[in-house]
Amino acid sequence: MHSWLLKAFLGKKKISQLDPFSKPIQEIILDNLSYGVILLGSDGGVIWFNDYVYKILGDKIKKDIKIDRLVPGFNFKEIRGREEHTQFIYDIRKIYLITSKQFRDGDKICYILTYEEITKQFQFFKKTLGNYGVIALIQIDNLREVIKTVAEEEKPYLLGAVEKTLSDWINSIEGYLKQTSEGQYLAVIPEIAFKYEEKKRFSILEKMRSVNLGNSMPLTVSIGIGIEEENLNELGALAQNALELALERGGDQAVVKSPEKTWFFGGKSAALEKRTKVKVRVTANALLDMILQASQVIVMGHDMADYDSLGACMGMAKAVKDLGKGVWVIIDRYNPTTLEFLKMLEGEAEPELFLKPGEGSAKIDDKTLLIIVDTHKPSLLADPTLLDKAKQIAVIDHHRRGEEHIPHAQLVYIESYASSSCELVTELLQYFGDKVEISKLEATLLLAGIIIDTKHFMFQTGVRTFEAASYLRSLGADSSFVQEIMRDDFATVMKKAEVIKSAKLLFGKIALAVSQEESPEAQLLAAKTADAMLNIAGVKASFVLWPYKVGIAVSGRSNGDINVQTILEKLGGGGHLTSAAAQATGSLDDTKQKLIEILEEEFSEEV
Repeated sequence: MHSWLLKAFLGKKKISQLDPFSKPIQEIILDNLSYGVILLGSDGGVIWFNDYVYKILGDKIKKDIKIDRLVPGFNFKEIRGREEHTQFIYDIRKIYLITSKQFRDGDKICYILTYEEITKQFQFFKKTLGNYGVIALIQIDNLREVIKTVAEEEKPYLLGAVEKTLSDWINSIEGYLKQTSEGQYLAVIPEIAFKYEEKKRFSILEKMRSVNLGNSMPLTVSIGIGIEEENLNELGALAQNALELALERGGDQAVVKSPEKTWFFGGKSAALEKRTKVKVRVTANALLDMILQASQVIVMGHDMADYDSLGACMGMAKAVKDLGKGVWVIIDRYNPTTLEFLKMLEGEAEPELFLKPGEGSAKIDDKTLLIIVDTHKPSLLADPTLLDKAKQIAVIDHHRRGEEHIPHAQLVYIESYASSSCELVTELLQYFGDKVEISKLEATLLLAGIIIDTKHFMFQTGVRTFEAASYLRSLGADSSFVQEIMRDDFATVMKKAEVIKSAKLLFGKIALAVSQEESPEAQLLAAKTADAMLNIAGVKASFVLWPYKVGIAVSGRSNGDINVQTILEKLGGGGHLTSAAAQATGSLDDTKQKLIEILEEEFSEEV
């Protein structure tokens, strides 16, 4: 028996109580647990198992047998590379919950599985629920970070308060709760109770934030819920996907997923910066390998590009070029920001670097890598047709993930904690090696994207944002240039003033303004006007509608008290808690009325 297995499984706090015992005693402890324990190697082969597993599987289990062969229906690919994962397995008339945890033994990656029968619990809920069950996977987003802010003697009480808050909530709706690992839980909820909680917009989100035992930051919880699926394994997969989506969107929210649709609840607090430099390095190495193996690279941002999209494209394109690969940037030409950008680059960048939408198809071969920055939604791409033609796709984005996403990307790096895509690209480029030399031009464009997206470091700004900005300044980035491009001309100032003059204050805190004049710069004007209205005393969120040739540009801004992202998602848009946008296709009056209805649904109870 491996002594480090016991440590990895039980954790440091419990192992200290068991260390005095001999290895035979430790084995007896593991063998007499009321659930199975299986240790797997990096290839999915069984290294060790306890007696409980033998009672379940009998002679079928032996060392070196692959877990996929041993447990029908179990998919090892699902857990590979994930720190923790949950699967449900049918075995004739029994149901098992298998939770995996990844850890390292020196240079080797291993996996510990806990194997627990939960048949009786599900039989009870099947009688209660009828055809459909409701499975919820719950994770405390910031448990470790919050614990660090509490005095040592208060930590057990804080952990106890978390357990009690969750238990009280589940008991109040007559559900079943099971802890699967530290800060992670499985819940089965009666359908009628789920519908009740859905109407209350999942009260546990607020209850968890109210837990306070001396912690200097609030606790937040993410919930992934699977519904409307008879197959238990598929239902569990829906819950798992919903939880991952909630976490990718910054946490502090519930995501409900059926086979046909996804719903979002909560997300009221700002995302806590949790990404690590280890993840940046691993992602950078993976992206570097993809670039080096590609025959050529096409870089593309979103339609109606802003400086975050353009700066990230240019930074990535320069790195690809320095690595000796041919590169093109897809860029829309009817966007005023793009025209200003191209004019600024005259004499600085090669004209053949840029392609119009529709020109990239002729460049693609089987080994072309498509790098997408500043969006993960196919409908927002400068040239969506390239998705079907490129066989290798990498996505780098900082927007909270929505239901719509690029499904077949080989590398997805979505970090909603980051200020901008330029910040993410800046961090990645630092791990590309000495061959990549970012010039003053690219450094300035990357810094411009960061400053503009953060409104001069006022919003969505973390420690890593300042580190990225400092690095770019060390490369010669010109901040005075950024200040210059952010200045408005006289005509723009007058247009903004005219729209602000017509603004209405809703619910005592939300400013809504509508431009009656169509403009090709609608998205940019709407964003700048929404920013300006946020400076009005008492305004906590602002929304601006501005028509353009093919639709209505909608921009939302917030001081952090209101999540404009979840509001504009209902119009088909997205973004961040403090900054979001949408492109509506209806008439101006219809779009305005729909937005007002969304706001009434969200805030009418507060009036």
